[in-house]
Amino acid sequence: MNDALARLLKLAEADALLRKLEGRLSDLDREEGNLRARLAAEDEAFARRQEAHRRLRREATEKSAEVDDTDAKIRLYTRKLEHDIIPYKEMEYLREQVAFLRGRLDELTEEALRLMAEAEADEGRLAADREEHLARRKRLEEELSAVARRREETLAERERVRAQRESLHGDVPSHLRGAYDRLLGGGSPVVPVVGGSCGGCHLRLAETTVEKVKADREVVTCEHCSRFLYWPS
Repeated sequence: MNDALARLLKLAEADALLRKLEGRLSDLDREEGNLRARLAAEDEAFARRQEAHRRLRREATEKSAEVDDTDAKIRLYTRKLEHDIIPYKEMEYLREQVAFLRGRLDELTEEALRLMAEAEADEGRLAADREEHLARRKRLEEELSAVARRREETLAERERVRAQRESLHGDVPSHLRGAYDRLLGGGSPVVPVVGGSCGGCHLRLAETTVEKVKADREVVTCEHCSRFLYWPS
């Protein structure tokens, strides 16, 4: 392969590697975004689990307070009936209230005990859920750390290839450099001849063009897309 074409091919290989590294960085960005979303969802799910337990505790506490309040009312009304001089209608009302509240107290006490037992049992389940949550969170954080390490390695490799690419770009003859740069946005500017066709646009090449590429005495371009052509060894 003639020197000018060899330099173009090396430059194209460096640019291809840079595109690959950029793609890898984009993949890592997406992977990190997914992991962070999973981590946020994990934290949100456990926060909801904790809030559910707090509601259960709060409900049990409120029910116990209702038991105490009902018991206090019974004691107050009973004391009035036993010690105070009150009108007959008020006496009847207080007796009805005491009877009603005593029945209600049994229901409230049973419900409070049930809620307290349920809260205690849920406390144990919450401890197990917390351990599982922390284990899942640790795995996600480890995956994030691994992604960060791969990103640092990829960034370092990209900087190395960029420096190499700049050197290679400077080595290309100036009259070819501009054409190369104009072609760069459409994929690789340097492609092989494949079965008599351009490896870039895939259109059939003239026989004279193919013969020139085979002869390798000059830099030959595709008559259709202007890409630089080489004969694959």
